[in-house]
Amino acid sequence: MDKGIRRIAGAALMVAGIAFAAWLVFGAPHDWEGDVRLLRMGMGLGATAAISGGARLIFWRPQGERVT
Repeated sequence: MDKGIRRIAGAALMVAGIAFAAWLVFGAPHDWEGDVRLLRMGMGLGATAAISGGARLIFWRPQGERVT
């Protein structure tokens, strides 16, 4: 994958993860109870993973080019 395309995809993934996390905090119903609260926690972890994955795409470096 080209560097520019990878960085654009990473930035888009980070923006989507941040938007999803913001919706969970500010827009999602706060009266979810029981098993739905566990689902909400899982969605929050998914948003965190999306943000982390986007950063990994932006700053990705192949194994052969690693600086020690």
